[in-house]
Amino acid sequence: MQKWIPRTAILLLAIIITGCSPDKDQNPSGKTDPVENPTPTNETVSESPWNGEWFFLSDNILGTLHITENDESEFDYKISGLQPTTEDSSPKSLTFEGNGTIDGHQAEATCEATANCKMIIKMDGSALQLTINEEITDGSQLILSGEYKKSTSIEETPMFRMKNDQFLIYGVLQGDKPSAVKAKLGNPESEGPDEMIQNYWIQQYPEKELLVTYYDDWVETISFTTTKEALEAEIAEHFEGDRYRNKDGTEYLLVPQNQDLLLYRPNEEDPSTINVLVTVADENFYYSLEHGEISVVE
Repeated sequence: MQKWIPRTAILLLAIIITGCSPDKDQNPSGKTDPVENPTPTNETVSESPWNGEWFFLSDNILGTLHITENDESEFDYKISGLQPTTEDSSPKSLTFEGNGTIDGHQAEATCEATANCKMIIKMDGSALQLTINEEITDGSQLILSGEYKKSTSIEETPMFRMKNDQFLIYGVLQGDKPSAVKAKLGNPESEGPDEMIQNYWIQQYPEKELLVTYYDDWVETISFTTTKEALEAEIAEHFEGDRYRNKDGTEYLLVPQNQDLLLYRPNEEDPSTINVLVTVADENFYYSLEHGEISVVE
């Protein structure tokens, strides 16, 4: 005999079965939605203003300070200085390293045990003021306390301009101190006494084919190599004084207010370039002018 199932029970069973069946938009049991990859961002971690190489704005020492910040408040450093050989002294050098802590725009650091020193560093934009306590001041070691400038802060300067009736060459003027030249160009690649002229000092910047000569710690002459077209384009725009020419082809610019003289002639080794010299008009220039070797360019 067939068992009878009430109609209400059949309807209830259908509702239960329908309610438990997976919807076509639902995932099968045991599976989850795939996780979408987060949208990449273009955020970059800002470089610490302390990190990098700093050079010493000294008139007689080639110095560098390299700082590496480890986290928000600690850093390692290495500082070195070199005073090249002069006629009166042997070369001196000093290097030491250590670590310290940073608090905003000021930092403190210890030196290696043998140096027995402590450094205080204050930052002002792209400049650091560094003070080392217990530095030896009897002349036996270098003094590395002073102002340092960040290497990456050096801005490109034009080859030729006029400033206060002076020739401004890559930002350098006659009469500048070595520290002022470094502030514009950074540390020279090499420097040392002039082997040809006593008491003269030379600094070389090969990237600009530039050579700066000092007498008694003041810029005496500036020489560099460029093309005639490049220099004369700058002269035409920025120089309004008289021009002169020697019979041998040398060109001159003269500033009579201070006797500043710029002269240039073809480079014998590379005729496509010229050698340029900024100096002071002396008796040789005026003698040649008086006797017709040099004449005004009309």
